[in-house]
Amino acid sequence: MTDEQEQQLDEQEENKPLTTAQKVFIDEYLLCFNGTASYLKAYPKTKNRESARASAARLLAKVNVKGEIQRRLAEIHMSAEEALKLQAEIARGDITKFFTPLGNIDFNVLQNSGMGRLIKKIKQRTVTKIGKNESDGDTEILETELELYPADVAQERILKIHGKYKEEVNLNVEKPLIIEVVKTRE
Repeated sequence: MTDEQEQQLDEQEENKPLTTAQKVFIDEYLLCFNGTASYLKAYPKTKNRESARASAARLLAKVNVKGEIQRRLAEIHMSAEEALKLQAEIARGDITKFFTPLGNIDFNVLQNSGMGRLIKKIKQRTVTKIGKNESDGDTEILETELELYPADVAQERILKIHGKYKEEVNLNVEKPLIIEVVKTRE
């Protein structure tokens, strides 16, 4: 078969719709990246693992299957540019614009802005104090504790990417480092 004929077959196969079993195979493959296991789930009548392995290899070589796997991986993977953009958002992150006049955080505004990703951890606690008599009112206090991703770490990562930050380790030690491990019996 000539290269031109092979290319024509690839183009025909690329435009060929995926079968239901091929779609199941791709779904399973993207979960475990094991062709044999994926093939056995997509084609459950296959009993021989060696046969499933060979068939999975042929399926993974098909242009339309390979193309769909690549398309779906590209859809879910974060590009280097996207990761760098996220690091820049963390480095520049300022949530003070989401504070209400009383000093609380308006989480709806924060979420709608897309800046909620700056928050690493949030812990909320409600404390209710019941009044001892009718003249004492009940009090409810909402405490919110936020931990943001550290801006300095994001800045350091960005500087490393651009070659402006280098950590130097001096291994020229004058005296040898001796660590003595003493085992004791109790």
